Amino acid sequence: MATYIAKTLQGLEPVLAQELREIGATDVQESGRAVLFEASQEVLYKANYLCRTALRIMKKLKSFDIERQDDLYEEINALAWEKIIPVDSPMTVSVSCKDSVFSHSRFAAQRIKDAVVDRFRRILSQWPYIDNEYYTIRLELFMRKNHCEFFIDASGLSLHNRGYRKPHTSSFNEVMAAGLLRLSGWTPGKKLLLPFSKNGLLAMEAAMQVRRMPAGYFRKGYSFQYWNDYDPGLWKEVKEEALAGVRDNEGGIWALGETPLSAERMKEAFERVGMEQGMVFRQFDFLENDSIDEFLPLEDAVIIARLPFFGEERWEAADDFCTHVGNVLKQRYTGAQAWLYGYDMDSFKFVGLKPKEKFLLGEVERPARFWGFDMR
Repeated sequence: MATYIAKTLQGLEPVLAQELREIGATDVQESGRAVLFEASQEVLYKANYLCRTALRIMKKLKSFDIERQDDLYEEINALAWEKIIPVDSPMTVSVSCKDSVFSHSRFAAQRIKDAVVDRFRRILSQWPYIDNEYYTIRLELFMRKNHCEFFIDASGLSLHNRGYRKPHTSSFNEVMAAGLLRLSGWTPGKKLLLPFSKNGLLAMEAAMQVRRMPAGYFRKGYSFQYWNDYDPGLWKEVKEEALAGVRDNEGGIWALGETPLSAERMKEAFERVGMEQGMVFRQFDFLENDSIDEFLPLEDAVIIARLPFFGEERWEAADDFCTHVGNVLKQRYTGAQAWLYGYDMDSFKFVGLKPKEKFLLGEVERPARFWGFDMR
């Protein structure tokens, strides 16, 4: 068993911890934007392939304290790198340091690179090359004062990049979308209405869950496949077990765009990856139109609305918008479970409904609120 850390977004730590327990991780401990756990190699593979709310999985290589800059070099150089990674691997190093003996993280990263390269040069007379853009091996050091935690990245490209759209760094990403679905209590089989949909991200994550598709279904690969102890037979077993459960989409998801163009673009995005079966894409003004007849009855139905961001300069517009949303929910969606996700924090009170649950979440760039309302 090895020790790992799974990174996530603020507020999703309990969700990710539960996902990890479900696949067999042990000694699961929540931390800030991360979850620590113990796992076998099989569970490591499953964590990367199945967990929907993990951004990155990293294996701990070493914990140690340093007093001098040279101590870092010596600790890293002492690791048996020739047994951990191939000598011809393109490699990069990331460092986060605070109140340490290093004045800049860049200097610490360079010492780590030197330590790894020198070890290979001494043992094998060969060494890996450094490539900060096209790498297969990524090392990461967290340094607080004189204490260091050193990891090797098992994921590579951030896990929010599922593979069904181009790699991106959008603030609202697939991990947050999957987290909202889990926090809302929605499960496949319940009706799901998604007003104000733009790129269809919530709809795609929901559709994958309905079809029981693993989070990495469309993804091409992971960094652990470049480690020396990679077991292709075990990886094949993990994938085959997960793929055996994939099924057809039986429907129940409505993705509603504010314009005909947005609805059409969502449909085209689903068609490009063969996910359009059972989906409903429609132009629909949630604030002006009556509720959708096909969505009735509303018992056990879930509504998740990602509200537009107005910003501090347009706080009055945000307040008015939230008031309108609250009135629509009260008048037209009695019986449903309604959830609102937004960034204008002070405007949520204008919804005029008592929330049954509140979550404070954090994207990469800004905080957000996710409030649930029982309309029954």
